Amino acid sequence: MIRVEFTRGHRVQRWLCILKACGSAVAALLAVQAQAGVAVPSGCTSIADVPVATAISYGAAIQHGIFQDFNGMAQGCADCHTSAMGAQFPSGNLDLDPTESPSPYVNIVGVESPDYPGIKYVVPGHPEQSLLFWKVNCDLPVFGTRMPLSNYGGGLSAEQQAEIYDWIAGGAPAGTTDGIFRGTFDLRGFVP
Repeated sequence: MIRVEFTRGHRVQRWLCILKACGSAVAALLAVQAQAGVAVPSGCTSIADVPVATAISYGAAIQHGIFQDFNGMAQGCADCHTSAMGAQFPSGNLDLDPTESPSPYVNIVGVESPDYPGIKYVVPGHPEQSLLFWKVNCDLPVFGTRMPLSNYGGGLSAEQQAEIYDWIAGGAPAGTTDGIFRGTFDLRGFVP
């Protein structure tokens, strides 16, 4: 069963696509990508049943709520992904520490990974093409392993993974997403 999003005006309506043709279309799309040499993530957490968040504040939800403190115990992505004010090399060549300059936003949105040429951390409007979403949502995210590494701090919940997805799908703004879900068809994550 795959969740499909249809947007009519400002209201998001959901329908469950249980037709065999819909499942076949998704499988065909993934097969085409694999044949074209496009790597496809696998072992992904389903976010299909997580309610869509349409107004996400980058600063509160992503930067603070995930990069700084994803478990309520002041543990976040920036614990490893930091240069510690230039004293060390950030894990994965990615600095997500909001106390450093430039900000994590500038380091990820529209920015190509130096470790994986041709792949961007965040492609606004396209979570399915964004390395950040692959890394937090899939056991085999095409490159490397799922983050946080070794389930550090208990890992990210499906709701937090969906929040990253929805923020990127909403255009990955530095402010707050505008509440209108982009596009007329959305798979809500990868097929597990």
